[in-house]
Amino acid sequence: MLTQEKARVLLRYYRTAILYLLLTATLTAVIFGLRVFNIFIAVPITIATLHLGTLGALTLGLMGLYLRLFYSLESVRVNEWTVKTIHIIMNVGIGILTLGFLLDTWPVMAVGFIGVAYAGFWWVIQYFRWFFQAEPQDRKGALLFGAFGSLGLAITILIGGYLFHGYLSENTLQSMRLPHIHAGFVGWASLGLLGIGVALRGGELPVTKSVPVLQGSAWVWLIGIVTLLSFMVAWKLSSLMIAGGIILLGFLGYGYSMPKVGDLGSTNSQREDAGGSLKLLPFIIVGFLALSLTILLGFDIAVNYPSGRAGSHRIFGVGGWVLLTFLMALLSEIPLTTLALQDASISDHSRLQQFLYPGPFKFAWIFITLALLVMIGGFFAAATVLFIGAGALGLIVALLSLYILLKYSPRTTVYP
Repeated sequence: MLTQEKARVLLRYYRTAILYLLLTATLTAVIFGLRVFNIFIAVPITIATLHLGTLGALTLGLMGLYLRLFYSLESVRVNEWTVKTIHIIMNVGIGILTLGFLLDTWPVMAVGFIGVAYAGFWWVIQYFRWFFQAEPQDRKGALLFGAFGSLGLAITILIGGYLFHGYLSENTLQSMRLPHIHAGFVGWASLGLLGIGVALRGGELPVTKSVPVLQGSAWVWLIGIVTLLSFMVAWKLSSLMIAGGIILLGFLGYGYSMPKVGDLGSTNSQREDAGGSLKLLPFIIVGFLALSLTILLGFDIAVNYPSGRAGSHRIFGVGGWVLLTFLMALLSEIPLTTLALQDASISDHSRLQQFLYPGPFKFAWIFITLALLVMIGGFFAAATVLFIGAGALGLIVALLSLYILLKYSPRTTVYP
């Protein structure tokens, strides 16, 4: 059961993630808005913006979402002091690291990196402690994806340290930048979001107990990601097709198993009616369409690197798959957690639906999708159109983030 104290901890993670998303989206809108007028922002600001999104919004958000799963298991004991301290250290580390990027000063960057690495590794260690506390049958679904994703987070941090060393020696290898990016986005982000997708699809069964294809797809994803990173480190880019093929199999297995996960979750009609992810189905559809296109474009990049469709690959992967799926997860959980925080309920079904899934969510999806289409069109037509689409995407996400922060404040009063 989600107590008020647990709800407070979760909202602390969720709201911090949304705040970082607001900052990231606002800076993105400014950066690409200026590019429309041929004004280019300094590289350190762009790097700082990227890390605000990946470390602040995405990482803290995923931590909160998986913490929600562990809270639902009676066999797992979560130390509140631990999760609160990880949250504080990660925020301090992100703030100092961002300042270091902006100042382009390595001692400040080093302090920030140490804070982020400390919090990140602490989270990974805690995750596996909780994972093995869970009953064996409860480790086979969402938590399995989260475990593999946590390994991706650890690898991302380790490679990040190597890149920092390369920054100091002014010898940063491209063969390490690609693994750093893909360990973060394919390992940590994608596997993490796939696990959260299982939890949301399963309703009040956040960890599915017996869907063999789903379990197999998690292992296939892991093998594909390890293969992908290995070939990138060895700079065997033409061999990336092998990794892409393995990941594609994992994607197909995951998609095949999701209806079975839905059958498990449908046993709880209340969650399926009031929560779940059905109302946010458009986010899921566009997200998984973007993921499939991202994987398919990866084959083209492997064959034609560096002249492959890397730009559209990034747009579909980051803007389509990661962003929309991440928003879907937070938009599913934040309203429900706000209700739990106040131990409130709304007896009027229509009012409950309006509170959980207000109109701005739907409008945000429409305009985000349109902005992504403009970006793709601009990639093939003109850079100015691409910049307009990216700036619009940043502005829309910023407005949505601000709306969420205001509407679902812990001080929000929910009347029965």
